[in-house]
Amino acid sequence: MFCPRSRRLTRVALVAAVTVVVLSAGLAVPRAASAAAPAATCPNAADPGTTIRQTPWAQQLLDLPDVQPLSTGAGITVAVIDSGVDADHPQLRGHVLPGFDYLRGAPGGDFDCASHGTAVASLIAGTHIDGIGFQGFAPGVTILPVRVSEHEDDSGTAASDTGTGDAVSPQVFANAIRYAADSGAKIINISLTLDADYPAVAQAVKYAQDTKGCIVVASVGNHHTADTGATPAVPGIAPSATTDPPSYPAAYNDVLGVGAIDQTGKRLDESQVGSYVDLVAPGGTVLAATRVSGYAYWSGTSMAAPLVSAAAALLWSTDPGLRNTDVMWRLEATADPMPGARHGTQYGYGLVDPYRALTEQLPLSGTAAPSPIPAAASDPAAVARAAAWYHDGRIAMIVGGVALLLAAGGVLLTVALRRGRRRDWRPGNAPPPPVQRTVDEPEAVFFALPRRTPD
Repeated sequence: MFCPRSRRLTRVALVAAVTVVVLSAGLAVPRAASAAAPAATCPNAADPGTTIRQTPWAQQLLDLPDVQPLSTGAGITVAVIDSGVDADHPQLRGHVLPGFDYLRGAPGGDFDCASHGTAVASLIAGTHIDGIGFQGFAPGVTILPVRVSEHEDDSGTAASDTGTGDAVSPQVFANAIRYAADSGAKIINISLTLDADYPAVAQAVKYAQDTKGCIVVASVGNHHTADTGATPAVPGIAPSATTDPPSYPAAYNDVLGVGAIDQTGKRLDESQVGSYVDLVAPGGTVLAATRVSGYAYWSGTSMAAPLVSAAAALLWSTDPGLRNTDVMWRLEATADPMPGARHGTQYGYGLVDPYRALTEQLPLSGTAAPSPIPAAASDPAAVARAAAWYHDGRIAMIVGGVALLLAAGGVLLTVALRRGRRRDWRPGNAPPPPVQRTVDEPEAVFFALPRRTPD
């Protein structure tokens, strides 16, 4: 029932070459001081990226032009728990709330030293600008920035994964999730990962889901290795060639764990593998915004997660009465199947498909894909009656036709007899018999007044 749209992955090959050509223009973002954020908070801020005018492959793969007329995500607030969001970027201006900075313990998460959170937010809510091919998938969304880290988890990101940067403790991270839920966010995007299950984080996620009705979308992490097939250096968990140790919060119940694919439609090598992978989205050399202005290419599941968050916002915006579990189920039910099982460890339920999620008619909720429409049952008695009616109907039509012909013949015969008698049975082309003339009274007789009778 869930066939992928055939033009998707074949079309990716056409844009892959364009990606390679322009990749070098924005792949690396060196770090240098900038006045775009307070000097005390960004002592070594990333430089902005370059301007790239080509339409990115992710926007082509997920049919952004077809999705735009259906929904913009208006009315939905998405919390981006990350490195902050630059509210002054031209494509985010007017769509970013002040938020909160948990690194400083003060209001104001609407600046970004690393560009990572800005890139995530731009994939969700970046608005259209003439001459720029990049655009977010849900430009009507409002972004709530929650700044918890300057550490970049992605391997091969535009800003280079140095493994350095400040980050909050798990308890403060849990506080950030609660803050997002309490501040009106319907969707919480977390493109940062933990390699252990912290009770405070688990409780915060459950609070956001069950008490506040939020959807939590989390990247599954980028620590899969091609050699061992396992996330390295996780205490107490033996390596496995087929699955990675759990990544949190993606591994928590009812969290949408998102893996990444590249331009060819294959799982990104570093995208982790496990039962906690629910959906996949573009994550290899994905174009996104940088702080201040400009764009760069990023790789990793961090950039795949916001595409799922955007899809959830698009769907929820069209029907605000849906529950969080209904929205998640629809995204999973309408995902384009990928290699492996229906819910496999590499691709989950498949590639997120915003267009199908918005257009396919599904039940309000459910736990599995809708069943195919059953074939109509055959009723032998009804079939026999239909056959008898058909046979009797044909006979009736024949008898009726004969009766009409006989009636028409009788009418014609009656007319012919009457005309024959009027002609004394002479042929119809014989000359008429001579008519004897009579003497008529003068016309004065007819116009004369009646005579008066003498008194």
